[in-house]
Amino acid sequence: MKKIIILNRRNKKLSALFHKPADQTKKIIIFTHSFKGDKDYQPIIREFSEHIYNEGYAVIRFDCWGSGESDGKFEDSSITTQIEDLEDIIKYVKSQGYNEICLIGLSLGTTDSIMAYDDSIKCMVLWSPIFQHEQLYESYKNEILQKGFIIRKRNLTGEEVKCGKAMWQDFKDIKPYKKLHEINCPVLAIIGSEDRHITKEKAQEFMKMIPFENKLEVIQGGDHDFLIEEAKRKAIKLTTDFIKAHL
Repeated sequence: MKKIIILNRRNKKLSALFHKPADQTKKIIIFTHSFKGDKDYQPIIREFSEHIYNEGYAVIRFDCWGSGESDGKFEDSSITTQIEDLEDIIKYVKSQGYNEICLIGLSLGTTDSIMAYDDSIKCMVLWSPIFQHEQLYESYKNEILQKGFIIRKRNLTGEEVKCGKAMWQDFKDIKPYKKLHEINCPVLAIIGSEDRHITKEKAQEFMKMIPFENKLEVIQGGDHDFLIEEAKRKAIKLTTDFIKAHL
């Protein structure tokens, strides 16, 4: 594993971890983290990166601009800047000779993956997708209009994070479900039955919008961040089997 810096289209530094196997491969997995997260935040991203690397795949996980060790402040970032960052990471890995790409996103990272998708992507895994964010726009509305920002805590660390108007506005304006009909690669979505952000029925409704081969897996007792050990292990197994079949 090697830490690298990639410049995005705004010439800002994105911090990334690159897992590059000894045996040459053109297959790579790109991870995009969650809202308020970073490349090291959720245990499942760290553990799966190591696991799939040991299976012979290259892996890159990165901090979006304003998150983790990358340039910028989270309060100035938005879903738009995150999507652009992922597009720039995709461009970078292609420049390094990787042409078989799998996108994996967690929570808000699934929105970034869907919106950054193009026909060069071979497969996609959506961990805890929400597909729409209008409810977050409404729930933050009064606080944003009153103060110009909101303060929320990271669930795993208790650290306070300031979210600005641009991110809030994108919760309403960016609608990943409207792009699902453009996806022409295999897609696996995994949710937990105890996820408070999306139900099995709602996820099924959105997955039907994808015209290509797709599958929804519901892990009984699973949570949104896959912090429950059994749910995490099952998600890793399902994702590994899917990637081996399609990449």
